[in-house]
Amino acid sequence: MKIEPGRNVGSSSSAGKAGKTAAPGFAPAADAPQRAAAATPTGAVTSLDAILALQGAEDPMQRRARQRRRGQEALDALEELEKGLLFGRAPGALRARLEALQGRSERTGDDGLDAVLNEIDVRLAVEAAKLERISGKV
Repeated sequence: MKIEPGRNVGSSSSAGKAGKTAAPGFAPAADAPQRAAAATPTGAVTSLDAILALQGAEDPMQRRARQRRRGQEALDALEELEKGLLFGRAPGALRARLEALQGRSERTGDDGLDAVLNEIDVRLAVEAAKLERISGKV
């Protein structure tokens, strides 16, 4: 193979030769696109997906802090219920608050904290059922 320095490799007039050198019975379609679409790189999309996945991953400490706050709110609601019952009046919206707090439970990964939160959830369910029973009689 001989390399000639003066030849331009980029432009070739092979379109005129294509019809003459093609195999018999084969001819390119006249309405076919002349250029193929450029392929898009997928490397950037893959790295973007990885970044979004990492942002979506939750820190276990955040989950633990959120559940600790939920437990504290639940204990405050139970204390409010206790005061209301001592004074002979339980707020009607308190039952919905107890049920909402109970429905937001999730595992924290700390067995001790999960056990305490489970006991709080049981107490929430019991007190919400008692309030429902009381409101059903009235």
